[in-house]
Amino acid sequence: MRGRTDTPPTQGRAPHRRKEAGMAAEEAHRNARSSVSHRALRWNERTFLFALGSPAFGMALAYTLVTTYGPVLIHELSGPAVTGLIIGGEGLFSLFVPVLAGGVSDQLSRRVGGRLTILLSGGVVAIAALVVMPLAAGTLTLLAVALAVFFIGYFAYYTPYYALYPDLVPREFRGRSLGFQGSMRSAGLLLGISGGGFLLSFAQPLPFLVGAAAITLFTAGLWLALRSKPWASPSPQAQHTSIAGGLGVLARDGRIRAWFFANACWEGSVAALRTFVVLYFTIGLGFSLNQSSTALALVGGAAILAAPLSGTLADRYGHRRTMRFGLFAFAIGLLPAVLTTNTAFVAAIVPVAFAAVILMTLPYSLLMGLLPQLSEHGTGAGVFGLSRGLGVLIGPLLAGLAVKFTSSLPVLAFEETKGYSSIFVVAGVLLAISIPLLRRT
Repeated sequence: MRGRTDTPPTQGRAPHRRKEAGMAAEEAHRNARSSVSHRALRWNERTFLFALGSPAFGMALAYTLVTTYGPVLIHELSGPAVTGLIIGGEGLFSLFVPVLAGGVSDQLSRRVGGRLTILLSGGVVAIAALVVMPLAAGTLTLLAVALAVFFIGYFAYYTPYYALYPDLVPREFRGRSLGFQGSMRSAGLLLGISGGGFLLSFAQPLPFLVGAAAITLFTAGLWLALRSKPWASPSPQAQHTSIAGGLGVLARDGRIRAWFFANACWEGSVAALRTFVVLYFTIGLGFSLNQSSTALALVGGAAILAAPLSGTLADRYGHRRTMRFGLFAFAIGLLPAVLTTNTAFVAAIVPVAFAAVILMTLPYSLLMGLLPQLSEHGTGAGVFGLSRGLGVLIGPLLAGLAVKFTSSLPVLAFEETKGYSSIFVVAGVLLAISIPLLRRT
């Protein structure tokens, strides 16, 4: 018919596509504008971010003491492969605890108590495990069970804790908010690695009891700070209360999938080093526990400076650009430990630690930008925990196997360090794998 004009299917969808393109362009412009220019934080905003970030200190202190000095207890009862397997077993619990804890926290109260209910429950479990851990140190099975319970509590604690950030922090402050948290986490790391050796040499239970006390103190501080705050509640229609919810988030967006595996590589590289670095210093280089703690204090000192600076740089210049710099600097900085046993390279720990902290501080803020729906903040935090746990599972396991099979190889620094320098090779390979994945985010 002459008066009839059929609209081609692609033409009919053109307005919708133009609308989507316009929304994408507007979002890109808004992100670019916020990354280039941002205002300074007010005093009350700084105070709030400090209160929100303070629990990271207590949990980081406890976690560092467990994962850095726990291997010393395990090594007395087994070899490096078993040590890597037990510590890396943390990753097994990341396959279900974070996504369940995050999904359930999406369903609970419209006020702070919703997230805090899960957070406090995880804290109680972690504290109980820390108290029992030194009592079980004489038996490998009991020690492994105590570590497993701690990791369950750790994931149940940290998942709703991380979900508080996209709920309560404006987008333009997200880099700096994670910088505040990173500073607190790095301070806990510094105290853990520098003081843990002294505590362990004085009395075996002390590191773990100090970790339990720190979690108790700073969790109480968070509860006091947030108990009367209004809650940016998830939508009541949210149904992400299972592992399927977390996997659904991954299935919908290729950028999130690329981020997921890149973050697993970053976490795996750090976990491989963290698990065996004390043994590298004590067995590979012949340091005492006190000397190892002093050397590792340089790492914590660099981390305290790097975390807030990385957040500021990310808000100003962009998260991916800042992370790309940290990634290459971290990978290059690992080379001296593979090539030589000259202890003068210990000074190179400072810039390497600075770069590593960038990769530990910014990944979650990058994910926050990919999860705009409020109803998925808990599930997003669960995906973060799942990714992190995957890295923690593969990193120590690969590093432990590498130590075992390179201990007698007469190449590089392997034989001189009894294979422990191979942990830096494992970390470098994981970092290299993440480079193309970062581009795809």
